[in-house]
Amino acid sequence: MNKGRNFLKLGLATCLAFVSESLLYSQEDYVSEDDLFADDGEYEDQPSVPDPIRGFNRAMFNFNDFFYLNILKPVSKGYRAVMPDDAEKGISNFFDNVNYPIRFAGNVLQFKFREAGQETGKFLVNTTVGMGGFFKISDDFDMFNTPPEDIGQAFGAWGMGHGFYIVLPFLGPTTLRDGIGRIGDNYAHPIPEPWTLVDESEYRISLQALDIVNDSPNLLNVYESLKGSAIDPYESVKDAYIQRRAKEVAQ
Repeated sequence: MNKGRNFLKLGLATCLAFVSESLLYSQEDYVSEDDLFADDGEYEDQPSVPDPIRGFNRAMFNFNDFFYLNILKPVSKGYRAVMPDDAEKGISNFFDNVNYPIRFAGNVLQFKFREAGQETGKFLVNTTVGMGGFFKISDDFDMFNTPPEDIGQAFGAWGMGHGFYIVLPFLGPTTLRDGIGRIGDNYAHPIPEPWTLVDESEYRISLQALDIVNDSPNLLNVYESLKGSAIDPYESVKDAYIQRRAKEVAQ
């Protein structure tokens, strides 16, 4: 009986970890409000990305839409109602600081050693003076103002094309190139498996869930703004994601 309970517990933890990690990436790779409402002329050279599995992608888009609005939104509203704004900001700063290895790897893979050094300096300042990253002290110094990088961006800088477009459950929009890059990001990140620094799965899942819920109000606001103004939300999200990634690779 105990073995059966342990197996069930492990299975549940694995599922929660997958969902948590997926949503974590969707928040980092999702379009921002500036991307969604940028001037039309800014992306005249947007690359064409094939969508050969459009039927599957639309089904996954509808699934994610249901999850975001019917499950994640009520949770995020309750969280925002009880969590002070300063605490939300501090938690957001903490998890942004934890993403340092991904940004460092993205810079090194592009031979941007100066930017990699800036990211390291920013991490050290925020971790020490900023009390573990809860206070983003680096914002007060222009020398630490460098665009965030990831491994998918590095692949793009090497000349690798987007590949085909795909919408994954919980993750949302991505491309073949960025999907492979996410696997590399996962290895660089200190919280998710396989190279996690948090041994206990319960603590690891709790941290990932906190990151998701803390950032979800902003994500959902942008998402609902897009849906409300778009004739075809699927195409709008697709275009905005591709625009954003093309802009980041070009930086």
